[in-house]
Amino acid sequence: MREERFVKKSCQIIALAIVAALSSSLYAGERIGDFALIDNQGAQHHMAWYDDQNAVVILPQAVGATDQTALEALTALQAQYESQGVVFFLMNPGQQTDREAVTADVAALGSSLPVLMDDTQIISEAFGLTRLDEAVVFDPKSFEMLYRGPLNAQSEAAIQTLLDGEDAELIAVATDGQAIQYGGAGLDSVPSYTADIAPIVEQNCANCHREGGIAPFAMDSKLALQGWSPMIREVVMTKRMPPGQIDTKVSHRTANQMNLSDAEIQTLVRWINAGSPVDGGADPLAALTWPDTKWTLAAELGEPDMILKIPPQSIPATGVVDYMDLPIDLGLTEDRWVRASEVAPDKKEVLHHIITTVVPPGGAEDPQTAFIAAINSLPEERAAAIRAEMFAAIAAGEPPPIDKIFQENPDIDVGALLGGGDPDQGSIAGYAPGNSVSLNPEGVGGLLKAGTTLSLQMHYTTSGKEVTDETEIGIYFYPDGVVPEERMSGGVGNAFTIAIPAEAKDHEMQLVTYVKEEADIYSLMPHMHFRGKRMKFTARYPDGSEELILSVPAYDFNWQLSHELEEPLRVPAGTQIIAVGAFDNSSQNPANPDPAIEVNWGEQSWEEMFMGFYTWKNVDQGGDD
Repeated sequence: MREERFVKKSCQIIALAIVAALSSSLYAGERIGDFALIDNQGAQHHMAWYDDQNAVVILPQAVGATDQTALEALTALQAQYESQGVVFFLMNPGQQTDREAVTADVAALGSSLPVLMDDTQIISEAFGLTRLDEAVVFDPKSFEMLYRGPLNAQSEAAIQTLLDGEDAELIAVATDGQAIQYGGAGLDSVPSYTADIAPIVEQNCANCHREGGIAPFAMDSKLALQGWSPMIREVVMTKRMPPGQIDTKVSHRTANQMNLSDAEIQTLVRWINAGSPVDGGADPLAALTWPDTKWTLAAELGEPDMILKIPPQSIPATGVVDYMDLPIDLGLTEDRWVRASEVAPDKKEVLHHIITTVVPPGGAEDPQTAFIAAINSLPEERAAAIRAEMFAAIAAGEPPPIDKIFQENPDIDVGALLGGGDPDQGSIAGYAPGNSVSLNPEGVGGLLKAGTTLSLQMHYTTSGKEVTDETEIGIYFYPDGVVPEERMSGGVGNAFTIAIPAEAKDHEMQLVTYVKEEADIYSLMPHMHFRGKRMKFTARYPDGSEELILSVPAYDFNWQLSHELEEPLRVPAGTQIIAVGAFDNSSQNPANPDPAIEVNWGEQSWEEMFMGFYTWKNVDQGGDD
């Protein structure tokens, strides 16, 4: 037993020594580096976003072990300095990952501070934290750390130094609090390039980061990876890459999840911190080969049965390109059932998105007619009240309160109004970065009738170089005579009125979408523009209980991802999908075109939308989809 305790204690000392070695070179003027962490409530905090503040102070937290004296000192500093541009956080350095347990712990301690969840421990390592009573003070403008140690007069002096705009050397003061237990991949030995790093890159990065891929540089050799190591470390620590966006610790697991695991993050960052050493003779990344086809579905389904060539579009080097609505004749002379479809973008640098609408042979239903029909389908008491409200507005010379009607009557099927009224009608994939494939499960499909056409809403952005885009769409059909037994349906939530105040940092909105019949939910997709910040989807069941389905704490307009659940979520009839999201219209949003204006609804990227797209399959396929 004594030997076991000795070995355990020795391992702890070695681990702490490694952490100390990783941070031993820190001094004033050397950047810790930007980083982003999700807190215990599911909000993401990107440190660069706080560069309008003067200082950031962080104190470790651990369930049942938070240093009470240090927390009291932190609370006192917060009361004194928060109004002077100093931001305060607690941070769990990987001691626990259970958000609810952490939330309960800080509540019991009487604190309402957000707790940054450093599940991978790489941020705690960067700060050189070894004990739970050590706090850090750093500059969010330069990411320089000025102080690490107990919260006392010296920590207050470090804060004051930043408030005064002065330079100072790092002050590191030892403490005697409870030790932080470090662990995980790459801690006890430097990861191997061949055995550890190359497989992570192959599985998570190389498909985009290759010659001809969507990414701006290739990770196709050990030399390339060494050269890009500082960039890789930064984008991983700031959660910019991979671009999965979702909070994997609270969401239902997704099948197309583009996130690194905690162990993969630890392995990559600790390898880079060790100098990105390479080993072995053969280079696994240099040996990678890729299919000689533009269709990602080819590996599963072969080449498409039909390939639609979108007419070439000449895109200027600069300026604003108006939305294009292009009609495409499918040339179908007989009805066909669709299994899958895919967009193969040509000039990815300019093609922002394609929204594909299937137009039946008789033409699309008039939206106004569909809207009136949707109102008339409601219980007569509600329908009569809506009609009266609309007539009153028109009589007063005002536009009908469309958005108010949808907000108060979320059971109106917005998707049907946008052209999805026929339960048998098939759909064709659209395009946005990271989202170009529509694949039904075997036995599920939609019908394209003879004479069906497509309407493509094409959105291009200029890139500084004049190019011609020749994007294609591939369609996979079921064999002649095969009629799939089931249909995929879904819903759309859409805010028709948006008014985001100038400089609003977290303007919150909510959408409600009804699932009218018992159904299996397959995917969820948020949609906002440049100012989109976050979105969370919760199922509210008829009995009043709620379940979080998906959380996207760091929405990125550049990646319009449809998040496919690994296992479909069955929900009862009458379930509501509550989408809660927020916009950042402040100067702190680097993508914001103009933080000085109120932002309203509009199709262009500098305007805004607030939408949720859902696919589900009704359990009773004999019902009304």
